[in-house]
Amino acid sequence: MQSIHRVAAMGALAALAACSSTEPNAAATSDVTLDVATIATEMGAQDVELMHGPGGMFGFGWRGDIGRFNCESADWGAVTIVRTCTYTDADGLVQEAYDTNTTESVAVHTEISGDIVRDRWSATFDRTTDLAVTGLAGANTTKIWNGSGAGSSTKVRTSDSAETRQYDMTYSGTITNVVIPVPRTDTSWPLSGTIAREVTVTFVGGPRDGETITRSTTLEFNGTQFATLTVNGETFQVDLARRSCERDGSRDGHRDGHRDGDGDRDGDGH
Repeated sequence: MQSIHRVAAMGALAALAACSSTEPNAAATSDVTLDVATIATEMGAQDVELMHGPGGMFGFGWRGDIGRFNCESADWGAVTIVRTCTYTDADGLVQEAYDTNTTESVAVHTEISGDIVRDRWSATFDRTTDLAVTGLAGANTTKIWNGSGAGSSTKVRTSDSAETRQYDMTYSGTITNVVIPVPRTDTSWPLSGTIAREVTVTFVGGPRDGETITRSTTLEFNGTQFATLTVNGETFQVDLARRSCERDGSRDGHRDGHRDGDGDRDGDGH
């Protein structure tokens, strides 16, 4: 009996060892989750601007000062944005141009590509979004956005005091009932709604070169510049104005997109 118990124990230990050898350590897993949160924060802040919330030069949408819906394409620094808009009235009929009296909704196709550099990370973006905004007709005080998007972030390099990590990321997701107050101001942050994404991470270089993992992210808005981001069940606080995120309850945080002395975010010319 003792011999049987000994053999069984050795088998259990061997199985445990084999299982453990395929799992990344806790610190490495934590780093990946933080890096995904950092990229999700940047994309979320871009999306807020695309939906005409506060932000920098990505922003566009209803322009009360000129009485039309702005759908321009442009280059800013190392980033190119191409927009295509389709206007419809309350009956769903397509219009040739935006009409301040009759246009009820706009479908917006946006392509964003280029290089972005922040304090502790950099990446090459290539992403598209297909959004629809409703509630344009009449004197409404909010607009509602829905849509989807997909893309990739390659050559992602993140660094801290210990190491530099490199990834390629692909993602797809949905934007659901994001409510933006109007007119646009520096504090007209989304009142509610979510942006959810599935992110596939491929390690580049190092001991995990070529390994692929996935992360699920959800960004939830509450009417302030501080949104809640969940990555595989872990919660982060996002500062949309600073394009930064920190683990929930963290004091130090990771400020990934601070503004410099003249109010612009460093590294990308915006």
